[in-house]
Amino acid sequence: MTYDVEFSLEAAAELLRIAGVGGSKAAIRAADSIRRRLESDPEGHGNFLSEGLYYIDEEPIRAFFLIDEESTSVEITDFRIL
Repeated sequence: MTYDVEFSLEAAAELLRIAGVGGSKAAIRAADSIRRRLESDPEGHGNFLSEGLYYIDEEPIRAFFLIDEESTSVEITDFRIL
C-alpha cells in the first residue's frame, strides 16, 4: 500500500528555515528521503510518541507525523534539527 505524504504549511516553513540556517541542502535531501520511506510503511519506519504522533530521524533532521489509515495518508507536522 502506498501512502500520500504531505507537509503541513508549518512543517514546510520550518524545513526551509532549517535549510537556510545550515546553509546546506542536507535537510532538503533528508526530508525527501523521509517522504519516500513514509510512502511505503509509515508505522514501520516511524517511532510512536503518543496520541497518534510519530517521529522519524534522518540526519540532520527529525520529522514528526500523523498517520491516517482510513485515507492512507501521512501528514508531516513539524521538523527539528537533530
